[in-house]
Amino acid sequence: MVSSQHIERIVQHRMVQHLLFWLLSFYVLFRVFCTDDKYVETDLIYTFLFHISLVFLVYSNLNFLLPRYFKTKRYGRYIFGFAVVLALGTVLNHLTFQYLADWLFEGYYFISYYQWGDILEFTFTYMALSTLLHLSKSWFELNEKKKAINRLEREKLDAELLSLKSQINPHFLFNSLNNLYSLSLDQDKRLPDLLLRLSDNLRYMLYESGDNFVPLQKEIQFLENYIDLQRIRAPERVEIKFAVQGKIKDKTIAPLLLIHFVENAFKFGAKGSNTEAFVHINCEVQEDTFNFSIQNNKGKLAIPPKQGGGIGLSNTRKRLQLLYPNRHHLRIEDKEEQFKVFLTLTLSE
Repeated sequence: MVSSQHIERIVQHRMVQHLLFWLLSFYVLFRVFCTDDKYVETDLIYTFLFHISLVFLVYSNLNFLLPRYFKTKRYGRYIFGFAVVLALGTVLNHLTFQYLADWLFEGYYFISYYQWGDILEFTFTYMALSTLLHLSKSWFELNEKKKAINRLEREKLDAELLSLKSQINPHFLFNSLNNLYSLSLDQDKRLPDLLLRLSDNLRYMLYESGDNFVPLQKEIQFLENYIDLQRIRAPERVEIKFAVQGKIKDKTIAPLLLIHFVENAFKFGAKGSNTEAFVHINCEVQEDTFNFSIQNNKGKLAIPPKQGGGIGLSNTRKRLQLLYPNRHHLRIEDKEEQFKVFLTLTLSE
């Protein structure tokens, strides 16, 4: 049994397409030329002879005029060539019935039933039709190429995102385990609860953040767990604020997109000899816009993050470009005593 894909490959073959076109053309013109209910042999021969000039017109256009002038955007020369071939085709049609018919089919008497103007209408129709069919085929081929390019770009994007996530996960786990290790040395009674929070975050990273977009609610819960882990370890002098405003339900966001900024805030803001150490984080949803801001002091004993450096920041920038093209704005202010990040995203419902 012939499969649909096999039939599709046959139909897409150039020779098959041309054969189908001429068979259809022959049938249509035969019906036009056959004036009686019952056709005779002369009707078939007349239709064949009429097609000689039409074949000349179509392939002169397809194989010479279109590739040489139209595709190279020399439209003036194409129009001139179109008119010349049209005139030659019309003359050839007349000469076919005047001389060639008697030579090819001796014993038959053929005349051209049409005037010059009528023949010109036929020849112009076939010339215009061949141009339109060629342009439509080129459009479909271009569209298929664009789809293939978009599919390859999407596959590349997915591969890059997977690579970026694999770089984020070990980094976060390493920092969290270090924090919990310090608490275990102090035999802190809050360790079991913190382990559960870490377990929730690991579950989120391993099983729930596999998609390009996740519920915003889960991403914020992930940040809350992380902040609680850091809050226990941070000195009492560090002022930690985390605020969420607006309707976060039914909104989605790229997973693990904000964690790098939060990690850096605690890494560089909650350390050093400053007495006024702070980490302020704010998440706000306004309709389809998500505003994220984070501010932290720059501890004197800590080396502040550079605006353009670091694997984490580079990964975050790349993810924003891949997932939010023309739908995000990231501003980083690296001042003498403070480090600020402002991120605006257009969210998906």
